[in-house]
Amino acid sequence: MSKLLVLRQKLNLTQEELSEKSGISVRTIQRIEAGTSPQGYTLKALANALGIDESDLLDNIESNSSDNSKWLKIINLSSLAFMLIPL
Repeated sequence: MSKLLVLRQKLNLTQEELSEKSGISVRTIQRIEAGTSPQGYTLKALANALGIDESDLLDNIESNSSDNSKWLKIINLSSLAFMLIPL
């Protein structure tokens, strides 16, 4: 579940109400709640409308990307063994 969705539901706002309050289209809000990360003006407008810091909307995204990069490094390093010791 996205951070934006959780925050919006805590404030009992519909997507339409958040759209009017922030000036961001409903479709953009739907995309962010589906997993796209907000950037630039969109991030600032949503943070202001929800009364939170911009970093609060990004915390979940950054932790996921650091987990993914950790696994990518492990996979890449494990492939080196097959270069040194062929099957």
